[in-house]
Amino acid sequence: WCRWGTISESIQYGYNAPAKENGRIKMVRISDIQDNKVLWDTVPFCDIDEESIETYLLKQNDILFARTGGTVGKSYLVKEVPKDAIYAGYLIRTRYSNNLSPEYLKFFMESELYWIQLRNGTIATAQPNCNGKTLANMLVPIPPLAEQKRIVAKIEEIMPMIERLTLR
Repeated sequence: WCRWGTISESIQYGYNAPAKENGRIKMVRISDIQDNKVLWDTVPFCDIDEESIETYLLKQNDILFARTGGTVGKSYLVKEVPKDAIYAGYLIRTRYSNNLSPEYLKFFMESELYWIQLRNGTIATAQPNCNGKTLANMLVPIPPLAEQKRIVAKIEEIMPMIERLTLR
């Protein structure tokens, strides 16, 4: 067992800027993520200094985490970034070592253990809020990488059956 902050190389808040119709770089917001996909055609642009882009640039296998509002705790595993993009201020991005399976961490973020820890760390206000410290303090079971990959493969194998049964 490890704390998320121990396994993470970074836990960083997103960039705050107004959305624009045109610009140099896209800015992914939590509302642009639906059914574990980014709706790239609707992602707006924003203004950001060239020097700051690298700090917020999305990369494959980043995990985004909604830190406020009705979607607090919602997570997204970045599988592809077809256009240069950064992420908005209501999101937290976490990166971690190649010794961890990004899919395993994403499945953890859909588990009951994750949601219990999130609820216990969420600040109850008119807008529920969860910060990077809450995420960093979460306990995560970390089996060896090969076992993480076997767990992911098994979940992916049975997920279609689970989805069929829940639609009934």
